[in-house]
Amino acid sequence: MEKQNNLKNPSLLEANKLLNEGNYDAAIELFKKSIDNSIKDRRIKEVGMAYHNMGIAYDNQRKYDLAIDCFKKALDYHKTIDNYRGVSWAYFSIGLIFGQLNNCREMIHYFKNAINFGKKVQDEEIVLKSYNGIAHFLNQLTEYKGAINYLDRALEYSSDSDNSYQISETYYLKGVSLENLNLKKEAIESFALAIDYGAKSGNENIVALAFSKISEFQA
Repeated sequence: MEKQNNLKNPSLLEANKLLNEGNYDAAIELFKKSIDNSIKDRRIKEVGMAYHNMGIAYDNQRKYDLAIDCFKKALDYHKTIDNYRGVSWAYFSIGLIFGQLNNCREMIHYFKNAINFGKKVQDEEIVLKSYNGIAHFLNQLTEYKGAINYLDRALEYSSDSDNSYQISETYYLKGVSLENLNLKKEAIESFALAIDYGAKSGNENIVALAFSKISEFQA
């Protein structure tokens, strides 16, 4: 969800609260109200934020067409003020939906745009999420070498990063790719790194998954 630091629109604050509580219909109505108010006051960034978060509400309701429409409107508003962080997250959110719809071409297209704009503002989280998202989908398509290519790009980009949470997922996904390429030793090394980074960041799910994978090799 778009961050709400220094928001001046009370209806947007309340809509975000309702969204967090899972009250999606009420949140959507308030997002619409907040958009009207922000447009009148020319608070363009808040318009983009409201559209983005309304898209999340529709996505949670599985109303994917409406969600994509909201994210694209958020994209347009963020672009008018060169808010590249907002642009990158809008691209990423659209890509996620296409991933849910198993539309690989569109998902990768939007994730690549998220990477490009995320790099402009050095948003490591969105860049790594996007690289990992592409690799995850390629693993599902059994395109393991292609997945490793994107994961290596993620690791190269994050070589000086302390974003251990996302990096742990990168190493886990790489381990999965290597395992399916019958590269046992390399896969174990990658799973071990996933555990190390996951432990640092509290990514308990990845730690458990990686331990399970290593246990399978040792069985």
